[in-house]
Amino acid sequence: MEKIAYKLWKNNSESLGQFKAFLLQDLVKTLQSQVIELQVNIADDDVKSALQLAQSSYPASPDAVVSIKVASSYYSENIMEYLQTASRKVEGFIVSESVILHDESKDQEGQRSEGFSQIVFLEKPENMSSFDWFDHWTHHHTKIAIETQSNFTYIQNTIVRPLQESSPRFIAIIEECFPSGAMSDPSIFYDAQGNTELLSKNIEVMMDSCKQFIDFTKIEVIPTSRYRMIESNKI
Repeated sequence: MEKIAYKLWKNNSESLGQFKAFLLQDLVKTLQSQVIELQVNIADDDVKSALQLAQSSYPASPDAVVSIKVASSYYSENIMEYLQTASRKVEGFIVSESVILHDESKDQEGQRSEGFSQIVFLEKPENMSSFDWFDHWTHHHTKIAIETQSNFTYIQNTIVRPLQESSPRFIAIIEECFPSGAMSDPSIFYDAQGNTELLSKNIEVMMDSCKQFIDFTKIEVIPTSRYRMIESNKI
């Protein structure tokens, strides 16, 4: 089985609401019999209060990220073609998924998940080997990300290969889900409500780790609403 993540930019003539309706209705109907799983993440009005968390070294940021699981990408090239007909731009990536945390109670198939989902695209710093990058991410940073934040879902996607030669050289895609209050309140985001000393400590520990393996000039952070539209479909 393969997981594919697509970054999508809506057509300029289309409203975000129209694009969202396409993703949650037309896309789901079209892919119902073709995919094992389908998740839609969209930067809609429900995450407006998280705009200060957004970052992009590759403007403009995508309007949505759609993730699917299929038996083989070999038989799924028509999905890319379909997305291209309905979007201004598409970038696809085959990834290897590692689920570190996932509170299934926050998701309801076909409905908006609780809280919000932060999608992060990362490139590897030029002066760091791939081995050292993944070693730090998995054996050092993962524990810190869990202990210093209020995330209840934390998924690490290692990029196996991009589907376009022109795509940025991303090495990984991270998805973290947080309580709604974390969109605008750092003390909730860093799991330190009512404790300014712990808030400062958690931010410092998190940032110190990030600086060791993240190139902040090559990063994309997208606050989104998360929709689990198809889960464990038998095809």
